[in-house]
Amino acid sequence: MTALNRLSVRARITIGTLLLAAVFFGSVSLLVRQQVDQIVKNAAFEVLQDDAVPFETAIQQEPNEPADNPGEGQLVAVIDPAGTTKTSTLPASITSNMALIDLADTGPQQVSAGGATYMVAVETVQTRAGNWTIISARNQNESALVLTDLTAGLTLGLGALTLLFGAVSWHLIGAALRPVTQLRRSAEAIVASGTEELLPVGPAKDEITDLARTLNRLIDDLRASASRERQLVSDASHELRTPLAVLQAQLELLRAGDRSSIDSDIAGAERATTRLTELVESLLELSRLDAGRPPTPTTVGALVDEAGEAIDRARLRAMSDDVEIDLIVPDRAEHEAPVAMPALLYGRVLDNLLSNALRALDGKGQITAAIRWDPPNLTTIVADNGPGIDPEFLPHAFDRFSQADKVRGTADGSGLGLAIVAAAAASVNGTVTLENAADSGLIVRLTIPVLQLDVR
Repeated sequence: MTALNRLSVRARITIGTLLLAAVFFGSVSLLVRQQVDQIVKNAAFEVLQDDAVPFETAIQQEPNEPADNPGEGQLVAVIDPAGTTKTSTLPASITSNMALIDLADTGPQQVSAGGATYMVAVETVQTRAGNWTIISARNQNESALVLTDLTAGLTLGLGALTLLFGAVSWHLIGAALRPVTQLRRSAEAIVASGTEELLPVGPAKDEITDLARTLNRLIDDLRASASRERQLVSDASHELRTPLAVLQAQLELLRAGDRSSIDSDIAGAERATTRLTELVESLLELSRLDAGRPPTPTTVGALVDEAGEAIDRARLRAMSDDVEIDLIVPDRAEHEAPVAMPALLYGRVLDNLLSNALRALDGKGQITAAIRWDPPNLTTIVADNGPGIDPEFLPHAFDRFSQADKVRGTADGSGLGLAIVAAAAASVNGTVTLENAADSGLIVRLTIPVLQLDVR
């Protein structure tokens, strides 16, 4: 089996078809030989019966007269009721072994005597004087030679037909696999040249065309993924450069020994370090989400508890501001329902949404987070009465490192908060949308699938 696995698909299929053809043609050959053998035996037995007919007629017409002599080539023996042989042309090898013949059996019998095989037929003729017995025989060696020649002919003919079948299968399979070979060569050419081309898709509506389309979609996804990776590295490098430069400048000032600004330099270094930490944590979170690991389900109650902690963290950050933050939760009857998003990830999502809302309010305003039981989803709505988002920026709000600084406050964010929210929603087959409120502010709507519903 290991050696067979090393062969090409074309060779393996051809070998399989050859084996099937050999079994089929071998079975046909055996069946034909058996049929011919039976036909020959039936014909020989009919001839033996015909050889006995003249003697039967003669005995019935003149039972007291000796029977006529058999014709040339006929092997016949006529025995009267007393057991006396009246006429016999049977070979001496049969005559001396008459005990081998069952005189009561009226069917064909095989008798081997004197190095030859004979077919023997026994006929009984009833008369007033008693029962006469007619024994007719025929040498089967010639029939055996005919069957031997037939077997050899069938073996050669069907063997040649099997080889022809294998050759035809080899060429047909090669023709069927030729488009696959062309796809492989096209893929090698694309890899070697580095072009943005796709694999050629033929006009036929077959499996090869479906394979080409599937591979093209895979190539598009891989190219898009590679493009996102390059963009992420570029954006991350750009975002990391600023805090690193600030941190380096502050450290250089500290080393210069200007004690009058040491407190402000340390504060600036701390802010740069905090920004670096946030960027790294956000990038790690996006990396985990992009890895596609299956989420750990939790319950609505766990998400409600996590939402309460996220609200407390947001209130702590806004302690010195004139900002009101409220939380609306569903009835406790739904708290045991399972949902797809893990509680910690849900808390990170709310932290990002609430942080964005706090930056937009710039120290004054109202934020409301509402969790609604809306089967088959659990919906979370975070709304604020800030300035909202420029409608032209809305389609790009979930892009990584994108910020609408002029509308939603200062540029102290990383531009990764909404990207993490979108990736978290996608990881559990949920959705997240943004829309400006009718009067002012922004409304963020997050839907999380409920895994099962207890309908009673």
